[in-house]
Amino acid sequence: MKLHDNQLKLVQHLARFNLLDYPSCLELLDTAGTGDRIALSYAFRPLTKNGYLSKRKDGSVAIQAKGQALFPEMKPLISVGGNSSEGKRIMDVSRMAALMERSGVPCSGSLTGSQRPYFIPSACWRKIAPGILSTTRFVGMLIGGEERLAVYDIGNGHMEWQVRAEGSLFYTKYGSYETKATGMIFVCQTDRRNDIARNIIRQTMWSRRQLLSDGCVERNRPTRWSRSPIKLRAQYEHVYLTTPQDLNSDLQYILSVKKQICRQRASANELHDPAQSDYEKWPYRFFANPATDLLKYVYFFSAVKGLLQLLAADIPAPPQVRYAICFRPQDMPILQMYPDVLDLKGLKLYEYRPK
Repeated sequence: MKLHDNQLKLVQHLARFNLLDYPSCLELLDTAGTGDRIALSYAFRPLTKNGYLSKRKDGSVAIQAKGQALFPEMKPLISVGGNSSEGKRIMDVSRMAALMERSGVPCSGSLTGSQRPYFIPSACWRKIAPGILSTTRFVGMLIGGEERLAVYDIGNGHMEWQVRAEGSLFYTKYGSYETKATGMIFVCQTDRRNDIARNIIRQTMWSRRQLLSDGCVERNRPTRWSRSPIKLRAQYEHVYLTTPQDLNSDLQYILSVKKQICRQRASANELHDPAQSDYEKWPYRFFANPATDLLKYVYFFSAVKGLLQLLAADIPAPPQVRYAICFRPQDMPILQMYPDVLDLKGLKLYEYRPK
């Protein structure tokens, strides 16, 4: 049987990742962008009928020996375990890898030295960066220039977040920073984006004194499994939020954040404490957030609430400092989650608008 290009593309993906959920298989087959699931299911059916792939009862799709034989030079990037939880984990990684490649980010099993962004699955990254705790939930590492961003598929935002374990991605080994993560990317459901953002920020704000402290202990033993909702720590540095539909365009903003802020700052004073802001034009301190960094919103809310408390204390010499934030238009619902913050006298809001 002669396979079409989209069918070969799906088999090739499974030759590297072994498993993928059925809906994601249909998305991979949809190279024309029709969205016609019935037609796509007809394109999928010959692959199982002729023994290239097999569809399991749990909804996963696995490659068969006949399918693997089509790409003999291609070695699997991750191995398949025996239990169902391991299979789900592999499908999470496989689905994210497929999404990355649809967004123009190729996958690799090792560091390539390329300046173009590429994605390394979590199982491969663990071999590159020893010491990552076993309970981490990241699905891979996005490498782009000097950025190493841990990628998470958080779905509807309800997951058992491993606050301490995720911090192991930011450990240094023998004083080397070559494998230390520089931030995170959360990929969530499109229709829940703003609700998820507000919930993560709210959970962090409730415990901000602890979570935003600079102290960090590197552990070499497994930590207790956590059942807490997603919370952010200062150790994570940057936590960008995106969706499957926006990933392609958002990556351009995420990977150019430093250049954008540098251009925006111009001759203003750079501040090296992220909790205080990015730069200062007295009496204003500016938080620049061109890529929906949730941790930066936490810093902004925390700084303004602290200032509001000082102003309400009626002290003899009230602080003269004021705050400004630069944000994406779609983030306005996030900014509105704390009305008292927007009521700060002198607060300035600036929207990023594409040229």
